[in-house]
Amino acid sequence: MGRIAALVLTLAAACAGEPEVRTTRFAVGGMVCHSCEEGICAAVRKLDGVEACTADHAAGAAEVRHDPARAPAAAIAETITKLGYTATPAAP
Repeated sequence: MGRIAALVLTLAAACAGEPEVRTTRFAVGGMVCHSCEEGICAAVRKLDGVEACTADHAAGAAEVRHDPARAPAAAIAETITKLGYTATPAAP
């Protein structure tokens, strides 16, 4: 009975644990200035599950720290695309 209780407690802790957070890099086309970077990050930060965003127009890239369960990469790319840019998650 002790092992079963320990297993139940372990599973409960895993389910209630910290969300998985990862950093995803996106190739972003169409950025030409710092205002573009700021606009993209402002929109992306509004998504539930996004912790941080940085963008670099010279590199044509953005990095987003997010919980993929709440803010999947596809939703982030869609948010950027709705602003008029192209966005594709880069391969890990």
